[in-house]
Amino acid sequence: MQQGTVDRIAIIIVDGSQSRNLTQALNDRGFPVTLLDAVGGFLHEAMVTLMVGLSHSRLPQFFEQVREHCPGRTRYMSMGAEGSMMPGFPMMIETRLGGATVFVLPVERFIQL
Repeated sequence: MQQGTVDRIAIIIVDGSQSRNLTQALNDRGFPVTLLDAVGGFLHEAMVTLMVGLSHSRLPQFFEQVREHCPGRTRYMSMGAEGSMMPGFPMMIETRLGGATVFVLPVERFIQL
């Protein structure tokens, strides 16, 4: 482990399309990453959960990488035929993609075996 002891664990839920670049950037900066795959949510798109053990003093560097590699974006998708008011023109809804959900928890003890 580089630069200090592990006293925090960050759990990051990111869009599958953004996870590879984020993982590479974190690894390049000395943040070891564990990946957990998951699929679900409203759009049923691939999501990835990353777990990172780090020191509280490195949190600003960590958040900088997450912000840089996980920008949010807007997507419009059809609600389906049953939601349309006019035949042939499906009703569109705006959804937010990308971005990251981050949980940072204190770690009482870190042991690497």
